[in-house]
Amino acid sequence: MTAPITTPSEAEEFFAFLERLHGHRCPMSIMGARLGLAAASRVGRHRKGNDLKALYRHATCAIDGIMAALGTTPGNSNLEIRPEGLHVLEVENQAKNIFLRATLTEEALAFGKKYGEIKRAGGSREEREKVLEALEVMDEEKIVALEILP
Repeated sequence: MTAPITTPSEAEEFFAFLERLHGHRCPMSIMGARLGLAAASRVGRHRKGNDLKALYRHATCAIDGIMAALGTTPGNSNLEIRPEGLHVLEVENQAKNIFLRATLTEEALAFGKKYGEIKRAGGSREEREKVLEALEVMDEEKIVALEILP
């Protein structure tokens, strides 16, 4: 699949793939995917010859979402993970000379916290699923802050 996702069926297929890759549905894997999809729509996905490099500044479930969206992996040495506690993805397409930074917004992180609160309170799977579905379809600017850097 290439980014950006343009139809509901592509989104459904992508998030089903992410669940299989990650092993379960959770807010951070979805938010990582949203970071990766936003970046990929501007710099492209990893493919032979495009010299895509990514750095994520946190060690969370978001990494699997980033891998699914961008096609970068630590095993291919084109996704570096630094456990700095920052929800920041930096991506460079050396072939196109594009560098960007994608950061999760406070609004996005609030959805993650809400999911955790529902889970800790013993809330139903349906309640948690509503939060996850909202993260999947939320307008990009509400979930990701993007900067194109020189």
